[in-house]
This record gives sequence, structure tokens and C-alpha cells, in this order.
Amino acid sequence: MSSSAAPATPSLPQPGTGRAARRGAHGALVQRVGLVAAVRLTAAAGPVRFAVDLVTEAPRPGRVSTGGERLRLVWIGQRRIPGIEAGRWLRVEGFLSEHDDLPTVFNPRYELLAGAPHDPRP
Repeated sequence: MSSSAAPATPSLPQPGTGRAARRGAHGALVQRVGLVAAVRLTAAAGPVRFAVDLVTEAPRPGRVSTGGERLRLVWIGQRRIPGIEAGRWLRVEGFLSEHDDLPTVFNPRYELLAGAPHDPRP
């Protein structure tokens, strides 16, 4: 016997979530190329983790913010990762989650990139 019901569609992220969450559902595998905009340090007495904010578009000259999406990357058990610093371009891959209302990838795979591989500016 066949059923005429349409196949279930995956649930969509709730309105108001970050841009990255809208581009991939919670738990989805995401791949991004972006610029490390900020390195977040934790206190020595706090949990051992290394976190950075990745943006998919570099700020234009004279501007502070970007027009791209922002993604938080967190490595559990690391206080620092050589080569990952503000201004560095990365290619990352990992599973999307939401932490503190920010699209976050924990323990992503990463590749250090030289320069701005997809910078559209002339």
C-alpha cells in the first residue's frame, strides 16, 4: 500500500538565529573559508579551550565590520594553536551548533591559507 503523504522535510532553524545557522541546520556539516577576526582567550583557571571568530568576508578599508557571516570556532583542550591568529585565512570544516546564540563549530578540521584566496576586491 502506498501513502500519499509527502516526505517529511527537515526542520528549519528558528527565526532570529545567526546567518551561519540559517545557511546550515544545527548538526549539519559545514565548510567555510574565512578570516580570523578575533582570538578569544580564556583565563588560566577556566576551561582549557581556544576560540576564534571567523568571518567569511574581510572588512573593507575604513570599516570595522564585515558583510559576511560570522562563525565561532572552538578547540576543546587547547589553549593556543600555532598559526591561528587574527588576520589569518583558514579553510574549516565541522559540525554546526549554536552556543551562546552564536553559530559555533567545536573542534573543526582546519587548513591554514596564505593571503585572501577569495577576496573579490581588485
